[in-house]
Amino acid sequence: TRLLPVVIFTPFLGGEAVPAEVKIGLGLMIGGVLFPAMSDQVKSVPVSAVLFVALMLKELFIGLAMTMIVGTVFDAAHVAGGLVDTISGTNQAQLMVPQIQHQVTLFADLQLQLSIVMFLLLGGHHMVISAFADSLVLLPLDQYPHFSSGLWPFFDLVIRVFGDMMKIALSLAAPVLLAGFMTDFALGMINRVAPQVQVFFVSMQIKPAVAVLIMISVMHVILDRTAGEFGVMFQWLTRAFQLLS
Repeated sequence: TRLLPVVIFTPFLGGEAVPAEVKIGLGLMIGGVLFPAMSDQVKSVPVSAVLFVALMLKELFIGLAMTMIVGTVFDAAHVAGGLVDTISGTNQAQLMVPQIQHQVTLFADLQLQLSIVMFLLLGGHHMVISAFADSLVLLPLDQYPHFSSGLWPFFDLVIRVFGDMMKIALSLAAPVLLAGFMTDFALGMINRVAPQVQVFFVSMQIKPAVAVLIMISVMHVILDRTAGEFGVMFQWLTRAFQLLS
C-alpha cells in the first residue's frame, strides 16, 4: 500500500502507459524483496478490521506523500513547458504523452521527457527504492507516524514542496520567457515606429523560432538545473520521513 502510489503515479516508471497488472506486480516484487529486511520490526499484525484498515490508510497516506514529493520536478518540468508554449504561441499544438495519458503542448512534452530521461540516467529510480527502504526503518508497518516535531512542520514542508515546484518551473522556463519578453518589446517598438507593419502576424513566425533557438542554446543549463533539483527533491523526501517518524 505504501509503495503502489509511487509505482502507479510517478511518470519515470511508465505512468499510465504501463498496464495495471505490471505495476501491481512490480510493487509486489519490490515489497517481497524488501520484506525480509524489515520483517523483524513488525511485532504484531492487528486482526481487528478497524485497526487493519487504519494501518492501511496510514500506509496509503505515506505513499501519497512520497509520490507528491518524488513527482515535484516532473510536474515542474510539465508546467515549465506549458509556460514556454504560451509565451511562444505554440500552445495550440498538442501531443499525447504516454506516461500521463493526456495531451500536452509541444515544449511541455519535451521538458517532461527530458526530466524522465535525466532521472533514469542519474539512477534516480534506484534512489527512490532506497528511500522507500529507509522509510520502512523510520516508519515501521505496525506503527503510526509519531510526528516528532508536531503536525505543522510536516504540512509546512508539503506547502514548501509545492512552492518549490512553481519556483523550479519558472527557473526552467526563464530563458525562453525572457527571450519572449524581449521579442515582444522589440516588436512593440517596431509597431510604434512603423504602424503599417502587421507585428501580430510577424510575431507568429518569429516567436516560435526564437523559442526553439533559445531552448537549443540553453539545453545544457536546463539539464544541469534539473539534475540539481533532483538532489533537492531527495533531501525533501528524507526530511519528510524524519518529520513523520
